Formats: sequence, C-alpha cells, structure tokens
Amino acid sequence: MKQFTIILIFFMLFITSIQLYADDLSIGISSWYADWKMVNEDNETLKMDPALYIGPSIAYQFSERWSATFVGLVTANQYEMPEENGTNKIRRYDNDLALNYQLHRFIKIFAGAKYLGFTFKDGKHYGTGPGGGIGLTIPLINNFYLLGNASLLYLWGHHDDNSSNRDFTEFGYNLAAQLAYYATSVGVTASIGYRYQYFKSKYDTGEQNKHMFKGFTALLVKSFHWD
Repeated sequence: MKQFTIILIFFMLFITSIQLYADDLSIGISSWYADWKMVNEDNETLKMDPALYIGPSIAYQFSERWSATFVGLVTANQYEMPEENGTNKIRRYDNDLALNYQLHRFIKIFAGAKYLGFTFKDGKHYGTGPGGGIGLTIPLINNFYLLGNASLLYLWGHHDDNSSNRDFTEFGYNLAAQLAYYATSVGVTASIGYRYQYFKSKYDTGEQNKHMFKGFTALLVKSFHWD
C-alpha cells in the first residue's frame, strides 16, 4: 500500500502542475457486489459468497483529451473462507489510479497503477504494479450510454501468514460493462453494470493459484465544472 500511496502523491503533483484549460471534477461512490473463486495448482476450487465493495470514485478532466481517475474500493463486509476449524474472515482492497487519453469521442485508452490486496486474521497479501486498457462509450437514447472497458494488470507483491513469508507476481485482466444515465439538469451520472476480474498468482516458492471475481456494479457521480 505504501508504494501505491507514493504513486498517488506524485500523480497528483503532476496533475496540479499542468496549465488547465477548464476544470471538470466528478466525485461519487462506486460499488461492486462480487463473489470470489480460488483455484490452486491441484485444481482444487474454493468458493466464497459475495461481498460488497464500496469506495470513492474521482475523475478530473484537465484538458480536452486528458483526464485522471481514481477508484478506491474496500469490502464493507468481509469474505468468509471456510477452514477446518471454522471460517477465516478476509477484507479485500481494489484500487485504481489512471491517466486517460481520449482517442475519439467514443474511445479512450488509459494506463496507471493498480493496488490489490487482502488482510485476514493471521496475515496479509498485497501487490502493486502497472495496468492499462481501453474504454468505449456508446450513446444510446435520451442521455443513456453503454460503457465498456477491458484492461490488463501486472503486480509485484508479498504474502505474510503464520506459516511463511513469500513474494509473488500476479498477471490478470478486468472486463466491465455499464449502462449509464446522465441527468444534465443536476450534473449527476448513475450507472449499473457487471464486472469480471481474473488474476494468477505465482509465488517465489513455486506455488501458483488463480483468483476470479464477478458481480454487479453501481456508480453514482456528481460533476462540477468551471472555466
């Protein structure tokens, strides 16, 4: 998490140093209700019931084509991993910081930093690294829009628990689609959608496992503009 905080600080310093043509700031709440499936190298599967992620969503448009976004999600209720002596409760984090470039009215590309991690009773698992992808915006009717994005991520991280401490790398991707409505009179955007996340962890001990998350998303954002 320290690495991601450092990246966030430098990123915000960069943004505030740019000469602005006009400011558009959007602040809101993002949520994701997702289950969790874990598969180890022996192909044994562990499934956990959905948990609700919630957190801030901030977007800052600082030129005609360039913008920055931050989304910081954390599980409001914990995942429950079944174990021999009961359950292990897990709190998970999913944070994104991105710089976006509008290639076309309907297409953007983005790149930035990704932080994924989780904590549990006897330890923690966390990784930071680059991510990037492409986003689409398709106008429908009466201020309704269809949004979609796909991205890749590559993380370096560390895992601590009672039995061992080990480093890992993770490679994965995100896929998401949303139906959004923009209320022009109040400058508010509301959306609902679906998101799928996959990544594979490779530990320096040789162990590997796969993680899959999927579920519905919701977003409510208020936009502010000044020249």
